[in-house]
Amino acid sequence: MRAGPDRGPRAVLALLREDRWRKGLALAVLVAVVCVLLGQWQWHRRAERLARNAPLVQNYDRSPTDLAAVLDEDGSPLAPGEAWTPVRVRGTYDQAGTLLVRNRPRDDTAGYDVLVPLVLDGGARLMVDRGWIPAGSGSERPDSVPAPPGGAVEVVARLRPWEEPRRGAAPTGQVPAVAEQAVRSALQTVSPGPAPLLGGYAVLAAESPGPAGDAPRPEVRPDVDEGPHLAYTVQWYGFALTALVVWVVAGRRELEQRALGAVPAGDGPDPGPAADLTDDDAAADRTAPDGAGPDGRRRREARAPRPRRRDLVRPGSDEEAEDAEAEAARRS
Repeated sequence: MRAGPDRGPRAVLALLREDRWRKGLALAVLVAVVCVLLGQWQWHRRAERLARNAPLVQNYDRSPTDLAAVLDEDGSPLAPGEAWTPVRVRGTYDQAGTLLVRNRPRDDTAGYDVLVPLVLDGGARLMVDRGWIPAGSGSERPDSVPAPPGGAVEVVARLRPWEEPRRGAAPTGQVPAVAEQAVRSALQTVSPGPAPLLGGYAVLAAESPGPAGDAPRPEVRPDVDEGPHLAYTVQWYGFALTALVVWVVAGRRELEQRALGAVPAGDGPDPGPAADLTDDDAAADRTAPDGAGPDGRRRREARAPRPRRRDLVRPGSDEEAEDAEAEAARRS
């Protein structure tokens, strides 16, 4: 009985002795390595996103705490793990120091964030983002800016670290981002003073008493989304595995085709019909006329001669006239 195709280590080693299969394996390994590296890159990006979202998830819904427990009044920067921590503070808004943060879109509408210094009882200033207002009829500034409450006020706000600086000029009383140096420079223009600035700003959650008139739209809770990085990681690892599986499957098919096309060991070539002749038949074959078998018949039937064209053409037909003209033209 014929054995199945050999797919063992010897067969694999036989493939690896061939140059094209070695190159194919090298290419598959290279593709797999690149896909694994890309998968790790996506995994690290997911880890970074989760690390950025962790303070918001942990601190956003906490009960308000004392400002001194989270942020010092000496200007030390806010610790990254304390971002979004709610604090309760008392002070007085410095309306003259109001700043507008440019290019703050919301719901596909351009607008500004209203940033107002809150002078604390100890004399330090905490920049409070009171909310968002839409852009005005002009491109330089909004039509009106809601005023903060006057007098002493109690504020609940969530602390944020300073933003990264952004390039670009801004009109007086405006900043391109809530960056520390930009805010300090703008304050020296609109409301100069020796009061120190704390090492972060705050996003307003509530204030008491409230403003007498209109108020900016409060900030909404940011979305906590880790992005598509996990799905991309799985896809890249899948591509790496696929590259290796393709080479293995192609190798198995090659081995099967080779096994089906090879002559099994131990089987000789087919001897043909001459092996069935007896000695008497062979002797008779030698004495028979040339081309005849032992029974006196010819081995191959003589082929009938092919009919000529002129034998097929009917007399008096158009074909006979055409042949006559062609024969005359050939002779001339």
